[in-house]
Amino acid sequence: MGTRNYGSLFIMIRISPCAGEPELSNPAVTGVFAPEMAAISAETHSPPWCGYIGRREGVPVGFGGFKTSPSDSGEVEIGYLTFPQFERQGVATAIAAELITIAERENVVVVSAHTLAEENASTGVLRRNGFVRDGESHDPDEGIVWRWRLDL
Repeated sequence: MGTRNYGSLFIMIRISPCAGEPELSNPAVTGVFAPEMAAISAETHSPPWCGYIGRREGVPVGFGGFKTSPSDSGEVEIGYLTFPQFERQGVATAIAAELITIAERENVVVVSAHTLAEENASTGVLRRNGFVRDGESHDPDEGIVWRWRLDL
């Protein structure tokens, strides 16, 4: 298990599998992510390898999930986002930490993630959760991206 420093907000964020929440399609709740969240919420989610809504005091504050189930070698990729009005409050860091906890519980060996090839909020989320950058890859939409890895 890697050392993660996700701050005091970690305790206040709870994640639960998406379950068709209509509020997620409301731009007042999810901001620019409303269309994407509406589509994700409409999908069937089967824990543990699914999408999760992060809530603080019952209010949706972000989203995170697993891209797929673990590979044969025991690796799983995560993604996460914070709804705009809750940015810079540790939400994505806490959601990523919760996803790592799920991966640990399910005996995953490696958690990976990708970010834009630049220092940004997402690279900070990963560093605070113990990830190290381990290379680059090509994303068809974003071009060159950084690959991050956490050995469990």
